[in-house]
Amino acid sequence: MESSSIVSMIDVEQRFGSFTALSGFSLELGEGEFFSLLGPSGCGKTTALRIIAGFLEPTSGQVLIDGQSMEGIPANKRPTNMVFQNYAIFPHLDVGDNIAYGLRRRGGADSQVAAHVSEALEMVELGGLERRRSSELSGGQRQRVALARALILKPRVLLLDEPLSALDKRLREQMQLELRSLQRNLGVTFVMVTHDQHEAMAMSDRIGVMFGGRLVQVDAPSVLYARPRNSEVASFIGGMNLLAARIEATSGERITVGTQCLPQMEIGRNPNAVTAGRDILVGIRPEHVRIGAAAPEGCDAAVRGEIIDVAFHGESVRYRVRVDGAREPFAVSAPSHSGAARLECGEMAWLGFESDSVVELGDADGQDWQIQRGGNR
Repeated sequence: MESSSIVSMIDVEQRFGSFTALSGFSLELGEGEFFSLLGPSGCGKTTALRIIAGFLEPTSGQVLIDGQSMEGIPANKRPTNMVFQNYAIFPHLDVGDNIAYGLRRRGGADSQVAAHVSEALEMVELGGLERRRSSELSGGQRQRVALARALILKPRVLLLDEPLSALDKRLREQMQLELRSLQRNLGVTFVMVTHDQHEAMAMSDRIGVMFGGRLVQVDAPSVLYARPRNSEVASFIGGMNLLAARIEATSGERITVGTQCLPQMEIGRNPNAVTAGRDILVGIRPEHVRIGAAAPEGCDAAVRGEIIDVAFHGESVRYRVRVDGAREPFAVSAPSHSGAARLECGEMAWLGFESDSVVELGDADGQDWQIQRGGNR
């Protein structure tokens, strides 16, 4: 990373009795970056966040902030602050007193506290609402109060645990933009936990994808999407059609692969994938599959199949197409603009593929994925 490191987690392990919540967890966070921990429920995201905050002491490993070991340093002595999933706003205090709470606990003078509260209110666009009761706030306003209360203490690192999960879709998308803009303006390192891949992709400089207490891949959103490390990451980030494949030839940064349902094609090597043998998985994003009633022109491979499901999603139409030899129906996402012909369930359709859209995903993860003898190789 180009920026200097502000948080270092080195081989952290967290056990609760016989259960291991984090294992071999190592991560470097840069000064002023927006970083997201992304993964399904129970993968250890919030545990990692709470260790940085100081609410948990790791079973083993090290946590450093600004190069200083955090061992034995309690949460209230660390240069961090946290916004909780439920915002934890005090119901008996108005907006101003909620925001001022941390400063007053530190013994700040009333005049200084009032000035900082006014500044924090303007920062989150709540100017003039300092006397409003917390019960009179909307979801978006409550979220902004929680942010202002955390940021008024000027932390070096702001930790956010599912900060937008309580908001409706429209407000959530609006707050994604506002939160990202606020982070850029302040230059504070933000570390966000989420299970929403769209949220993480839209807001983050980098994302760490977690499964089962381990960091599987850490990269920029565009890299995670284009070059996922394995099928697990590929399926979690945006969805992916997975196919068993066999490497038939290797030439520099290109490999020739064949599958049971597609002709042989030459694709680029994925530098993030771990490939030890010839039997691998490859992936194709739904939006990279061309669909039509006639065989598509200009594609590197094409197959015909039966449409078994059609779903309208506003900006796109999503199809599921059964193709002989494929383990699962192909998912296809096509634009729904007025000029696009709509295909119907039960129709036969052609699917077209370009070799540059097919991604190597490393070794096949079980016998069920392997190409059987006599397949199209």
